[in-house]
Amino acid sequence: MNPASEKLFAEQKESGKVTLQAAADFLEQAGEGEYCFVENTGLQAVEAKIEKIIVFWWNRHYPSDRKFDLDLSKWNKVSEGEFAGYSHEKITKEVYEK
Repeated sequence: MNPASEKLFAEQKESGKVTLQAAADFLEQAGEGEYCFVENTGLQAVEAKIEKIIVFWWNRHYPSDRKFDLDLSKWNKVSEGEFAGYSHEKITKEVYEK
């Protein structure tokens, strides 16, 4: 993950149950089968490496200076589900594969 995102996972990291790696070039470092948490980084440059995309949407629109830069219509949606979150009453999870 990007170093700026690492603080979001402080509790999980302290628990010792997960291994986190933060680096400016985390997408380039990621190996086959590894997960990357992406919130402020473009993906077009590494799209060929991506095996699966998990996207979370919520029921509000927020202003942003960055947009998701992949065309998901070129991917196969393999699952979709909804659940309630802590700060949003409805969160939609979509999973895409090549």
